[in-house]
Amino acid sequence: PNYETERRQIIYSIVVAVILFIFVLPFFLATRKVSSSNDSDDSVSESNDGERQPAISSSVPRPQQPSSQPTPSNTKQRRSNNKKQRNGKKDKEQQQQLPLPNNENNEETTTGIEFIATTSYILTLLCTLLLFCIVFFSNNNLFPARTILIAPLFTKEECARIITMAHDAAARNTKEVQKEKEMLLLKQNPEFMDLEVLEKQDGNRIDDATTVTGGGGDTGAAGASASHNTLNPLSIKLTKLESMLEEPSGWKKDRHNHYPTTDLNLVTDPFTHEDRVWLARKLNARLTPMVERTFGIFRGAIRANDIFVVRYDATKGQPNLRKHTDSSHLSFNVLLNDGFEGGGTRFHSRRDKSYVDHHPNVGEALLSHAQILHEGLATTNGTRYILVGFDSIDKKDPLTGEKTNLSIFSSWLNFPWMQVRFKEGFEDSAKERRSRIINTAGGGGGDGGDYL
Repeated sequence: PNYETERRQIIYSIVVAVILFIFVLPFFLATRKVSSSNDSDDSVSESNDGERQPAISSSVPRPQQPSSQPTPSNTKQRRSNNKKQRNGKKDKEQQQQLPLPNNENNEETTTGIEFIATTSYILTLLCTLLLFCIVFFSNNNLFPARTILIAPLFTKEECARIITMAHDAAARNTKEVQKEKEMLLLKQNPEFMDLEVLEKQDGNRIDDATTVTGGGGDTGAAGASASHNTLNPLSIKLTKLESMLEEPSGWKKDRHNHYPTTDLNLVTDPFTHEDRVWLARKLNARLTPMVERTFGIFRGAIRANDIFVVRYDATKGQPNLRKHTDSSHLSFNVLLNDGFEGGGTRFHSRRDKSYVDHHPNVGEALLSHAQILHEGLATTNGTRYILVGFDSIDKKDPLTGEKTNLSIFSSWLNFPWMQVRFKEGFEDSAKERRSRIINTAGGGGGDGGDYL
């Protein structure tokens, strides 16, 4: 999709939804409220027994008491007071004859807007749900999360060079492992003995533990497990070296704990500097623009955290890989050869339990979101080589700490990106809890501390 246009439409839809639910709908759903109140300054007051009586105005002058000896000045003042009282009575009579304004009970009316709280809660909930649907059901989310891209990445000659690079690195690994094994076995130290002697001793130790604990049942298994955890470190080291020397010699077979593959890592295994630079330039020039265009991710935010060559052998080694997801945001694999039978990648749908198989041509890459459930189908004849890469999408460069200009539509408004971030957060917190438990138990002393 055109991510620029798609994200602009998301912004427009969000603005329209907010205006609709915050301003328009509340205006039409609000009700007018009419209230009335008595005039407190009216000339009518209420007595204690509930009857309304005329209130006495404080502006009316009190009648003068006649003096015992009338004087001309008192007579004049009495006449003027009587005149004022007559005029006041006429004014009251005229006021009583005038019609009352707006209300016969001389009450003032006020109008207001009333909005029910329940309606407000419902509108807020509907607005939130609509915003979620606008973001989630857009191509900005659905397309990256459910799309598998097949595109050419390398030529056949370049694929053949990558296989040659892997075989050369495996040969170097074999030489280094053989030297390391010889150094361990030839040391003039009683602890460094032949591997068969060490294995025999470890087996006797397990048998003794089983005999002591009762010779069977859960207790015997627990004793064997405890003895296995206390094996000689040299024996464990030599076992790993022997695994490296097994066919295919020089290839790592236990690098991924839960889903091990027979592979060689481009960084940790002895590839030459020239080979690494050559492959990095090819991937930066071809794969990075592909990821940017397909998933709408700024290329400066894309980081390869694991790149390795995997081999699947029909008769020796590993023929297939069971269902799994990858520990990254994006993953890709490139077929490097032909001349084999079987193989391919199967992608599973979690919703309807369906699947789709892909058998790319040599040099073609399968690019998808890393959380799509997939598996490597069995190679039935020959050897199949693929180049696999895990890509992370970072808001900040993990080495420099600088921002990568990753758009919010590719991060916090992108649910596949959030899914990986939350998963990584849960895993980190679980590791931290386990580390605290081990440190606490180890610091307690005694047998438990020595064992840990």
